[in-house]
Parts: sequence; structure tokens; C-alpha cells
Amino acid sequence: MIRIKLPTHKHSLYPSPWVNRCDGCPWRGGYCKDGYRCYECVLFFHKACAETALQIHHPSHREHPLSLVFNWTGVKRSHEHQLNLIPRKISFDCDACGTAGDRSPYSCQQCDFMIHQSCTDLPEIINVNRHEHRLYRRLHLSPGSWVCGYCHQEIDWSYGAYSCSICPDYAIHSKCAIRYDVWEKLELKGIPEETQEIEPFKVIDENLICHFSHEEHFLQLNEESIVVSRGSIRCEACVLPIYHHQAFYSCVQCNFILHKTCANLARKKRHFYHDKPLTLICVGGLDCCCRMCGKFVEGFTYTDFQFLSIDVKCGTLSESIIHESHPCTLYYNKMKSRKCASCNHSGYGLFSCDDCSFAIDIKCVVLPKTTQHWYDEHLLFLCYEKNKRGEYWCDICEEQIDTMTWLYTCDDCCVTFHTKCVLGDFSRFMPGQIVTFGMWTIKVMQTSPGFLPRCYICHTQRALPFVLKVFYPQKVVFFCSLECLFSTRDDLYQMHKSIFN
Repeated sequence: MIRIKLPTHKHSLYPSPWVNRCDGCPWRGGYCKDGYRCYECVLFFHKACAETALQIHHPSHREHPLSLVFNWTGVKRSHEHQLNLIPRKISFDCDACGTAGDRSPYSCQQCDFMIHQSCTDLPEIINVNRHEHRLYRRLHLSPGSWVCGYCHQEIDWSYGAYSCSICPDYAIHSKCAIRYDVWEKLELKGIPEETQEIEPFKVIDENLICHFSHEEHFLQLNEESIVVSRGSIRCEACVLPIYHHQAFYSCVQCNFILHKTCANLARKKRHFYHDKPLTLICVGGLDCCCRMCGKFVEGFTYTDFQFLSIDVKCGTLSESIIHESHPCTLYYNKMKSRKCASCNHSGYGLFSCDDCSFAIDIKCVVLPKTTQHWYDEHLLFLCYEKNKRGEYWCDICEEQIDTMTWLYTCDDCCVTFHTKCVLGDFSRFMPGQIVTFGMWTIKVMQTSPGFLPRCYICHTQRALPFVLKVFYPQKVVFFCSLECLFSTRDDLYQMHKSIFN
């Protein structure tokens, strides 16, 4: 590699063994080997970007050649005066991001304006996964009290930040806005904004809709009180029971049913768990695992069509939540390890309180507040109380319950249950459906006092709400949990070979 000159840039570019960004493309993925840099402007380029052809012929536009356009924008270009590099150690507060620096800033002598070198290429307009609208870079905010939408710390209004033109109270620190897990790495200046939302259904009349997931038939609104027996009626989207106090839409010609809230789920949305927009799809299966809570689920999912799928329960969580178990607002925090108040497991990515050590992991946040189990005729309620007096025993597995964990209880019968015994591993599967899961054909079966099959692996007959029934031409086996199912993959594969060979 030798020194090169770009026709679109007045200074020479010198070889650099490593570059951690490229001012010729939107890529922000860490360090790359071999590149170029301009020492006067502090610009960096990938080797391929700097050496790319100035003109190409492309099959999509055969009439004319396409010319390379260098369109770099940043704080240096948006500032009204020329900025000059001060190549020495000097303490300063960056006017673009508000954080301290200790060397080589760019400075405007007329305005007493100083910025980090790394802040010269802050994008003008961005989307972040913490907010639905576009955010615009401001040289400073309006005077007042501002709290960052990511870290929830104070923003000094006199420094640069990003704010929303639609929501007057929303702003975010410049450094927080361009985090790898917050920003989608796309400068939106010059890109038209998509203003039209995709509605989940078309209104036919006052009580009829045509939902995108069930376009062959109309769905009718039912807001009357009904009594659901043992969760026999389940929503196709979240695969949870529909109880007497919940409005729902039901198909006028078949058994398709949606909670009213699930029927109104957004088709596209931004979610704090991923930097790219997510789309709601209704293609589910037993092999779909939610990346947030780790549960295998059927029903609808939000996906980026590449790496991430999350179920609708996790997909509807916001970055800040109000939970009945704690009086303060809880914020999602992936940077600190905390202990979950529900299950006592420690880890990262919990919802936690900024004022105390209270935290809940995602799988416990989405635990249903009320549920049913055939073991008890009444509704079961999730109990958050800790340090309970006396001993508690689970009526299903007949094992002792840790008094420092959450549990389900029936106030009428004064009985208690482990959450795992009430819900099991298959409570998010649709009972009765036959599906393909890997090399197996499986049916989710609802248990009852008269139907408690023995597990093929652990040989127990536990009163879990659901079991899996695996079909083979000459044999049918049952599994009580995912642990038992996955522990025997090799055994089932050998059995599968012996049957079909």
C-alpha cells in the first residue's frame, strides 16, 4: 500500500494497518486490517473503499455509467466556522457529546467550540431502538431539565445531544445514541421518512375486522364476559388462555381466536433488545425459541428475518416497565449483573431499579399474573412476597418451595405451587396441534387427572399441564420437559434409524 489521492478530497491518504471506521461507507463493526487515513482531517477509509473505481457500469442502469460520489457530513461540516486541529494534550469538555477529553480536539477560536476527533462524524439524523421516531442531532438542547432516554442520567442541555421533533421531552446523550446496540448504523439525512404505518387489520364494520394473519375469514369482536374452562380457548398470537375479563376476536367460520390486545399488535416496531426494526409474523412452530426469555413458543413472533426472533409477550415489553412487585420504575440494563428477585438467578440483561438492588430477569417479568391448572378449580395468582414465614410445599411435585422465590397460590384453598410446576415447559404451545420439530412428529397434549403419561426419560408421572407426544410408526413416547426431550436426541435418532432401516 502506498500514499494515494482521492479526486474528491484535497489531502493525501496514507496507509494505516488498522482502521476502526470508514468515512466512505456506513459500516461500524470494529477494527479492520489495512486502510487509509487523512492525518489533517482525521478521516479513515477501508482499503476497498479508498481504492474503489470512480466509474462503474451496472446492469440495473445500462444507459449510463455510475460515478462515485463522496458525500461526507459531520460536525466539522455543519459548524458555521472552520475547525482547526490542536495536536497536543489539552483538557476540554466536548461540545458535541458533553464528555471530557484530554488531547487533540478540533477547535473553533471564534466560538470557543471544541470537540473530540471521534465526534466529527456524528450522524445528523438517526433511529434508535429506544424510540419510535427519528432523532436529530442538536448543538445544544433548550434550557431545562433533561434525562437521557438510554442511561436515564441527566443531560446537560448546553452540550450537544439528540432529540425528537415529535416528542418534546425526549432526548438522548450523543454517546448513548450511537452505541452499537442502540443505533442501527444508518445516517438518515436525505432519506425520506416512512410515515405510513402498516395496520394489522382492516375494519369491516363496527364488530368485524379482517386481520393480516387470517385474511381468509373475518373476525368478530366479543367483549362479553365468558368463562373459559381450563384454558381451553387460547389466543393464536400469544398462545395464552383467554379469561372471562378479556375481550377477543373470534373467526366467524373457524376456531381462530385473538385477544383484542394481540389483534392490535403493531406490524413493525423498534425494540430495545435489537438495533434493527422488527416485523410481526404469524409463522410459528415448536422450533422457534425466543431470544429474550429463552422459551420455545408457538404463535406470532417479532423478527429481523436474520438472527433474532422474540415472542409477542417479550416483543411488547418496553425499555422501562412498571411491575406489581416493586413500587419504582424498572429499566432494562444489560451492562450490570444482578440477582433476580423472582428466581434468585444472577445474570445480565435484567430489569432493575435505579435506586436499589431490586431486579427481575426477562423470563420472570413475563410470568402470567394469573393462570389455571387442573389441579385446582380456582384461578392461581402469582405471589411476590419474600421471606415468607413457615414452610411452603408445592402440591404438584410435593417438594419444598424456597420462600425467597415467587410462587403461585390459591387463596381459596390455601395451597402453593412452584411456577415451573404450574406452567411447565410447554405452556406456550397450542394443545392438540401436530407439528414437525426437527426429525420428530410431535403433538402437544394437555394432561388431566385421568391422563398422566409416564415420561420416556425420567419415568415420572408429574401433574404438569402439558406433555409432548412423539410419534413413530411402531412406537409412541411422551416427554414431560424440554430437558428430557433434548437429553435423548441420540437415543431417539438411533430408535428412528432402527425403525426406518
